[in-house]
This record gives sequence, structure tokens and C-alpha cells, in this order.
Amino acid sequence: MNASPDPTPSEPHEMPTSAEKTTTDSAPDSDAVFDGPRSIAPVTQLSTRGLFLALAAVCLFPLITLSAYAVIFGKASEHKLPVSVIIDRRPLPTQDGTKRLLEDVIVIENEADFEIPNVTVNLNGQYFLYQDKPLAVGEELVVRQAAFATKSNQRWVPGRYRLDEITVTGKLPSGARGVTEIQY
Repeated sequence: MNASPDPTPSEPHEMPTSAEKTTTDSAPDSDAVFDGPRSIAPVTQLSTRGLFLALAAVCLFPLITLSAYAVIFGKASEHKLPVSVIIDRRPLPTQDGTKRLLEDVIVIENEADFEIPNVTVNLNGQYFLYQDKPLAVGEELVVRQAAFATKSNQRWVPGRYRLDEITVTGKLPSGARGVTEIQY
């Protein structure tokens, strides 16, 4: 009789030992672990060219829209506000009214034949003043430079800073905002 190490179909099959059984049973089926749930719905895919065109459309659409709006309706600075602006020093009364002190002022005069409501003045784009009362025809508005303040309520100190730009805005009769910019 020939003793061969390989089992033959005529020989009885051996049962695996307990150590072999645990390694075989604990290893999960690799196909079952890595397969996701199957979907029956069709999946659309975006090509790189399609992605580029979609991103370009999302970026360019607002720019084109805003550019067309600016061309059709124009900028606010295209509507000139008919006022004259002068930097001056004038004697103004003190708070108690007993004396007059020479102070640095901004003088804004309405040169239009209509009153201008919502007058806003800013110095160097940072220091603001809002005039609640409309500027009447031919009226002259004299404002102390010390009255201007930032949004965080820091006051303009005349002589400490260089005055480079004065911008005056107001509402025109058409409803548009008129702007006058003075550069120094």
C-alpha cells in the first residue's frame, strides 16, 4: 500500500482543528465587505469639459450681469450733484454763544434750482456727516471739520490729517443719487 500525503476521494475527509476553524470563519468574504449597495437608478457623470463650462458660467454670469447693469444704468458718480465745496476758516460762535472762534470748516452751497435732501459729506472716505434737513436752493451749509467722525465715532482733528478728498452725495429729483467728488 502506497502511503500518499494527498487525500483521495476514497479516503475519509478530515475535520479541521479548532485553530483552523476560527481563522477560516473569522475572515469575512472580501466581496461582501467592499461592495456598496447596488443602485438601479442611472448615474449621470460630468466630464472635465462640462465641469469647466459649469464653473465658468457660475463665475462669469454675475460679472456679465453687473457689467451690463453698469453700462445701462450708469454709475452713481455719473450723476453730478450741483453743489460747490470750499475748505475755509471762519469765525463760528462757541457753544455758549458769547464768543466767536476761528475754525476750519467745509462750506457746501446748493447751486441747483431744487432742494437737495439726504446730503452726506465724507472726508477722505472715512469721516462722515449726514445732514437730515434738505439743502434749500442757494443755501450754504457751513460745517466744522471737527464735526466729522468715523463709524467707530473717532473725530476728525483739523490739521492732524491731510485732507485729500471730499465727497458730497445727495438725492436728485429723479430719485438717483448725485455725487460730487473733490480731490486735493
